[in-house]
Amino acid sequence: MTDEGVAATLITTGFEQLREQTPAREGRVAPSRLFSGGDVRIVHMALDEDSGLREHTSPSPILVQVVEGRVRFDVEGQSHELEPGGMVHVAASVPHAVTPVGTARILVILLDPRSHVHH
Repeated sequence: MTDEGVAATLITTGFEQLREQTPAREGRVAPSRLFSGGDVRIVHMALDEDSGLREHTSPSPILVQVVEGRVRFDVEGQSHELEPGGMVHVAASVPHAVTPVGTARILVILLDPRSHVHH
């Protein structure tokens, strides 16, 4: 989906739609792009208990919100355990990692992703 010339875009009707659209995969991270526009990209990830995102960086600032389950979010030498509703902002190029505690679902919101496109 894209927001080019559109005043409003329905991204999801609720958690049940997210679960159906992105089923968990045993031992894996299952990502699904929900929305992509000029100033934001939203990705939903289903994290199985034996999966996670090793330390990595993002070229753009991000917001990460837990929507189901719990995750350990490691950034700048600190570890935070987040539960549903928990949210963290990470500046561009800052190393971070996400480890589910059991199974979990997160939303990753990339802010201004087009300003960081590699040509």
